[in-house]
Amino acid sequence: MFALHILGTSGSRPTATRSVSGNYLMTPHGGLVIDCGEGFQERLVRQDLRLKRSKAGKRAKASKVRAILLTHCHLDHCWGLVPFLHTMDLEGRTEPLTVIAPAAPEGSDSKPDFKDLFDSWREITGDDRGSRMGYEIEWVLIPIEGDSPIDSPIQPFEDLNLTAVPTKHGVISVAWLVSSRNRPERRLMVSGDTSRGVVSFDSESIGGGLDVLIHEATYSSETQDKAEVWGHSTAEDAAQAASAMGARLLGMLHLSSRITDPSVLEEEARRHHIDSFVCEDGDIIEVSWSGEVTISRREGDAWSDLSIG
Repeated sequence: MFALHILGTSGSRPTATRSVSGNYLMTPHGGLVIDCGEGFQERLVRQDLRLKRSKAGKRAKASKVRAILLTHCHLDHCWGLVPFLHTMDLEGRTEPLTVIAPAAPEGSDSKPDFKDLFDSWREITGDDRGSRMGYEIEWVLIPIEGDSPIDSPIQPFEDLNLTAVPTKHGVISVAWLVSSRNRPERRLMVSGDTSRGVVSFDSESIGGGLDVLIHEATYSSETQDKAEVWGHSTAEDAAQAASAMGARLLGMLHLSSRITDPSVLEEEARRHHIDSFVCEDGDIIEVSWSGEVTISRREGDAWSDLSIG
């Protein structure tokens, strides 16, 4: 039902083995991108080519993307958007695309903000009089006020509900909750960047538990002070959020370049949420119609099942 391709697991800047944020979610009704950091289009192409060569029966095609969701306006989460849009145009895309992002409420002087970025991106890709691309782009801003989850005013998928859940970061930011309308119990969330203590990160506020939570874990508990200063989370914070939201599986990413041993984060997280693991670039997390959750990890051009715990 859901196949989430993790295409970036590094925090703020790329490393030798980890790229910045970007995720591709394949659903029965098309593809969905959640965050689109620098170089996203190249990572997506590589993922799809490797899957094709592996003959695993899975793909990650840009042509299937129907919507792009952005969590916040820091460049490691959105700077790959315009090149990706341009590449889809060069490849002959004609189907419309929806781009959805959180924004400061009207009258706010919050900077930076997606409103300014959207204005600039419209100039590059086309204005309200018609797109310069070979396809139409619908730009949707969701004003964020308070802590309550907000359903997107535009829902591009017939059977999916997209909900923005306000988080705590240095700019307006949200997590994205994706749920099935026909199977309401099939739900996953991608946190974006956030510090601990998000008001709506509990199962009651989000309307039930989660099959999968993808949550940032920039730091270990030894550097909790840095997490607080920079608006990020530790592995322990991520695990506590997973428990509060009733998540069956926690995948952690957005690791600081100073994290050299991811198992330290897994050990910390499992004290609070046993089914926790650190994601690697290329991981695929699948949720079946019946709710079975599986993880596949890439080695070269092949994927194999990953057991955790």
